[in-house]
Amino acid sequence: MASHALADLVTESALEELAGDRYFERGLAYFRHSAVSRLRAGEKEISARVRGTRPYAVRLWLDRRELRWDCTCPLGRDGEFCKHLVATGLAWLAGGEDDADRGPSELQTIRAYLDAADKQTLVDLLVERASEDDDFAGQLLLSAQRTGHAAPGALKETIRKAFSVSGFVDYGEMRSFAARATPIPELLQECLKQGDARTAAQLSAEAMKRGVKALEHSDDSDGLLGSVLSDIAAVHLAAAKKGGLLPADLARSLFDLQAEDSFGFFSLEPYLPALGKEGLAAYRKLATAVWKNIPALEPGARASGDAGRRYEIAGIMKTLARIDGDVDAMVEVLQRDLSQPYAYVEIAQTLSKARRHDEALKWAEEGRRAFPNDLNFPLEDFLVAEYHRRKRHDDAIALRWARFSKHPSLRDYQQLKQAADKAKAWKDWREKALSALRPAQVQAAKPRRLGDWAEPKSAVLIQIFLWEGAPKAALVEARATGCPLHLWLEIARALEKESAADAIAIYQEQIDAVVARTHDHAYDEATKLVQRVRDLLASAGRSADFAPWLSALRTRHKAKRNFIKRLDRVAMEEAAGQGIRKP
Repeated sequence: MASHALADLVTESALEELAGDRYFERGLAYFRHSAVSRLRAGEKEISARVRGTRPYAVRLWLDRRELRWDCTCPLGRDGEFCKHLVATGLAWLAGGEDDADRGPSELQTIRAYLDAADKQTLVDLLVERASEDDDFAGQLLLSAQRTGHAAPGALKETIRKAFSVSGFVDYGEMRSFAARATPIPELLQECLKQGDARTAAQLSAEAMKRGVKALEHSDDSDGLLGSVLSDIAAVHLAAAKKGGLLPADLARSLFDLQAEDSFGFFSLEPYLPALGKEGLAAYRKLATAVWKNIPALEPGARASGDAGRRYEIAGIMKTLARIDGDVDAMVEVLQRDLSQPYAYVEIAQTLSKARRHDEALKWAEEGRRAFPNDLNFPLEDFLVAEYHRRKRHDDAIALRWARFSKHPSLRDYQQLKQAADKAKAWKDWREKALSALRPAQVQAAKPRRLGDWAEPKSAVLIQIFLWEGAPKAALVEARATGCPLHLWLEIARALEKESAADAIAIYQEQIDAVVARTHDHAYDEATKLVQRVRDLLASAGRSADFAPWLSALRTRHKAKRNFIKRLDRVAMEEAAGQGIRKP
């Protein structure tokens, strides 16, 4: 029978293995303190309520002879076998397998009472419970809504309660907070299904305003509340499409929602059919009235007042210009805020798409003059592309060189090469770039250890050599100046085919630096390097060198037991003849 299969899978040892020592001990404490209630066991399922920070619903069930589980606590939601599951399993085990002689269960007793009660008694019980439990009240209201008994005032009160907050809603509280709001979209959809598009539009707007304010003061990292609000916004759009509001009223509703929405739940385009010409004109009038009071910002200036409000209305004006296909209107909106370099990029890109290239170049060059000390990638990329389009390759190279010489990096070196290749001048520029990275005077070299930090320019030079496929040159530079640990590994990997002996030497010295971090992830990384040394030695016909080196490594790190265990496994592989693999 299935119950016997459950008994085979739900044992004390199985619970301890699934939960681990920590959660098993906590679950045992919950069980001993009688935190488990409403325990029910069927042929294929065990369920219960467990009192924790709040009551949690717990289930364990049989699925094709495998045990599955679920708990409404945060850990359980993530699929972990939590302490509440442990407590439930232990409570079931304590109750035994045969419940035949235990008499009616708690719920069976309650059902028998309700079956015998008169209608008024049931009504009084439900109303009393609804007055104390907002979630339960919401469920009843939804049922009433489906049968045409709910009133807009009741729905509005439910919305108010669902999004009511006092203080910040942190991550741990968000799941229960979002659960309160979850029925709202369905309530509004029912309103719409019953043909009351106006009420659906008005109440969904009310719900969104309250919901967005709650979202602004909460940690919704999992997107639970955001998902509910997206569903409510969809109801507002659906109600608008069904003519729930007159065009002018819809324009006001949408504009007000967008003005308060910093999360992007609303945009103008989907509402255009519902707005029509009359609604769009009303919407434009509202937006223009606010926009004219937004002051212009010069380069480097900071916005005063409500920066969020400024951002929202600017987005609305951009959308209107895009709908109209009016390039000049778009430029006028963009140039209202020139406080950041990217504003010039947007203007230049807008004009370039309209094939107004001279104006686009003028704006881009003005942006570079306005922010001479800001290294702005999009602005420079636009200018370089435009210079190349005009065959002004020297100007493009000059821009790339200015950045490389000020803040050298592999990326800037690559972009300098791309620009110089256009002019077939890379050979000279490459030598100039490499010279800029080398010190004016090379001091008498003293050997550098593998972990020694390099000057930034030296590290960039090593990255360049590796990118160009010259690992030997990278090794010479690293030996002379030192380099970060991750670059040593890159050099070793690049040298494996060209110079296995150098690669082996790097890996062998790198291992000590990695082990010194003294945690399991570091030991795993070091073990992989040990295996790499083993395989390279085997490939080079030097397998005999591995055992004495491994022995010396064990001696140096004998105090690190977890690392030694890993080395033991490597030694066993070697002894079993499993360790030789082609690099």
